[in-house]
Amino acid sequence: MSHKPLHYVEYFFMLVFQLIIRLLPLRVVVYGASYFAGFLTFFLKFRYDVAVKNLSSAFPEMSGSAKKNIIIQSYKNILIYSFESYKYMYISADEKKKNLRIDADSDELLSAIKEKGKGCVVVGGHYGFFEAGGHYGVSRGLKCAYVVANQKNKLTEKLIDIPRERSGLTVIHRKNMMKLFRSLKQNYFVALLSDQNAGRKHGVFVEFFGKQASTHKNPAVISLKYNIPMIIVNTVRRKDDLTKHDLSFKKIPFDDIISENTDFESKVIKLVQRYTRVLEDQIRTDPTHYWWIHKRFKTQPKRSK
Repeated sequence: MSHKPLHYVEYFFMLVFQLIIRLLPLRVVVYGASYFAGFLTFFLKFRYDVAVKNLSSAFPEMSGSAKKNIIIQSYKNILIYSFESYKYMYISADEKKKNLRIDADSDELLSAIKEKGKGCVVVGGHYGFFEAGGHYGVSRGLKCAYVVANQKNKLTEKLIDIPRERSGLTVIHRKNMMKLFRSLKQNYFVALLSDQNAGRKHGVFVEFFGKQASTHKNPAVISLKYNIPMIIVNTVRRKDDLTKHDLSFKKIPFDDIISENTDFESKVIKLVQRYTRVLEDQIRTDPTHYWWIHKRFKTQPKRSK
């Protein structure tokens, strides 16, 4: 495969960035990213108009100053999480367990799902340190995988995939459905982010903050068709120590949906709406930790004539 000159430039800067992140302690990475974000967001406003539009849809009663504050804090959190996600590919399992805490009910849930041996669909969105669930799972001996998007630059793609795999996480590229199903058969917890615009081909329309949004349906299709357990993870960064997170795992039940006397597509839509509502509830708790920069409402239902 041929590479464009820009691909090599991106590869070089990514390589230098990873080397620096790898050498620095986790605390320096997190707090350094926090201070750097405060400086960077003063000058850069990436997709600011998109974020304003999304917040206006989600919270129409919110004042302009409140939206601005949420967006600035969201920028800051995105940068911290981005730095953190790279660092977690290089830290030990013991360090992960020290910084990622879960409650007793969540621990019991993970153990019960593992014992069933059917694998698990971990559905989620771009909220909080969303990669923390996989790192925690690996640290306690669970088999975990991420479904990730294919990148145009295959050089930088490998720079991300290889350390992820070395840290114990299996990487599944979005179009590799055979690897996804093989991982589930091998009792993996497979994480799929499902909160970005999915278009008309790959998504179904469900309500998200009171507005119809095209949402990825694959997690629902897989769980319903093969009766595979589904969970969602929530991560909350501690205010007294930014390096530490409290994690909670919640089961998304769907036995009642399976038993309904409706067509499969209707069941899929109902389950997608169910886990989308859980994500929305998480976001409402603290909107500053959501990635408002995505064009979430880009695709809208066709108007009937």
